[in-house]
Amino acid sequence: MSKLTETEIAARLPAAKGWERHGDMLTRTWQFPSFRRAIEFVNNVSALAEKSGHYPEIHIQFRDVRLEISTHDVGGLTERDFSLISDLAAIPTDR
Repeated sequence: MSKLTETEIAARLPAAKGWERHGDMLTRTWQFPSFRRAIEFVNNVSALAEKSGHYPEIHIQFRDVRLEISTHDVGGLTERDFSLISDLAAIPTDR
């Protein structure tokens, strides 16, 4: 998979609602009502990651979960990153 150009990234960012770009990485943080709910979310993220074979960096701090997504082996953002973000949107975060 090849690294996206700046133009390609700019075209995809509007659809990545809630995500921020930090260099060659996309990040997003969620806050949950409890630690248990945060871990349930992470478990759902891990199931999607296993299915896609593409793994985000996951940071858990009590009720906060931060995901960082990038394709490290190409040194930047790829279609795979945006595809994972799209899949992650289906995970419920409001329970």
